[in-house]
Parts: sequence; C-alpha cells; structure tokens
Amino acid sequence: MIRRRARFGRSMNQIAALAIICAVVAGAYLASGGRTAFGQEKNVADTQHDVTIPGTPVCVNCHIPDESGQDQLWAQKPNTAGTFAGLRPLCFSCHDGTVTNVGTFAFDLTRPLHMRSPGVRGADCDRCHDPHGTPYAKFLKLPGGADFCRNCHSKAGPVNHPVDVNARERGVNPTDGNWNPYQLDYTGTRLWDEEGTGPGDYVKCLSCHATHGGTPGTQFNTMPTQNLCQNCHKK
Repeated sequence: MIRRRARFGRSMNQIAALAIICAVVAGAYLASGGRTAFGQEKNVADTQHDVTIPGTPVCVNCHIPDESGQDQLWAQKPNTAGTFAGLRPLCFSCHDGTVTNVGTFAFDLTRPLHMRSPGVRGADCDRCHDPHGTPYAKFLKLPGGADFCRNCHSKAGPVNHPVDVNARERGVNPTDGNWNPYQLDYTGTRLWDEEGTGPGDYVKCLSCHATHGGTPGTQFNTMPTQNLCQNCHKK
C-alpha cells in the first residue's frame, strides 16, 4: 500500500510539473504578443492552411506532436520528386497539384524551382512564404510586386526592363495578354493587374520570369529570351 501511494504521489508530481511547464510556455507566448522564434506573428487559424475540422487543433493537419521521425514532425508524406531539398518536400506534399489547386497559380514541377547562386543561403520556400500566416496574399512575407523581388534581386545587370508600367497604354498587345493563371502555359508574356495578383495590363517581374520554375538555361524566363522579347517587341 505504501509503495502504491508513493507511485501515485510521483505520478501526481509529474502531472503537476507538466502543467506548470505548459502554463509557463503559454504565458511566454502570450507575453511575446503571439510571436515565435521566427519573430513574426503566427495565426494559421482562418487562413488557407487552416483545413482542420472545427474544434480540432489547427497544427495537427500538418504536424504530429510525437516521435513521427519526419522532419518538422510532418504529418504528410513528403514529395521527394525531382531535386526537392530543404522544406520543399514538405511543402510539395500538398502543393504538387494533387491537393491544392483552387486559388493558386499553377506551375510545372518538372521545371527547376527557384534556384540560387552558390553561397546564397535561405532561398527555400520560406524565403518568400511563411506557412504560418502573414497579412499578405499567398502567405508572402512582404507585399507582392517588383519591390518584393528587389529584396533579393538588384537592378544591376545587362537588361533592366521597366516594371509596373501599363503596356496597353503604350500600344503593346502581347500575344498572351489574356492568360489563364490556372493553366500550365509558359508560351507567352503575361500582363498582370496593378496588384500583381491576376491578369491585367501591367508589366511585372512575373511577366517574363517564373519564380516557381522557368525554362532551363534562362534566368527563370517563361520561354527562351529571344522569343520572350518578341512577344511584345515586334518589328
């Protein structure tokens, strides 16, 4: 009887210690204003990544809080196709066209994804996106558009094409001006709306470059450079 009481007492002490740890962690999180080690607010709830059943913790659709053996305690089967590395196998376990199509721009996974120069670190999916929630569209860490690209890409180079200009006002009518963002089409020059979120009249960085995969041997161009230019600039 004494031994049972001793074991019961130890169990209660362990439960109490666990409760204290949980309270401390929760208090620290609230004191930080809802921020994590990444330094940004995280609010997956009510975003496109909140696909859980009502009443279920938001995190469990992507993460398993146990010894799952997966990187980042990942709950899905990583997509190891192609040359995916870093976080990409995790992201593309859903974003490979089999789970998430609605509301996203399509891209071809057989094309090289956003590459980086040797020595440049941190050019994985989370370089531009924060899957745990941001105030901006498509989980971007900053507002989209040319200024977003310039955070990494300077204007220096042999070609410096103007962006954020209205092409149709200048009399330019690209061959692929009315493109469909939900089709895998890399054959023309795309004009965007002023916000850079869909078809429109403006030249954006994405008019010529495909951040999620371009023609091999180019600077992420949607097609070989000469053909790309001639889509708008005709003799």
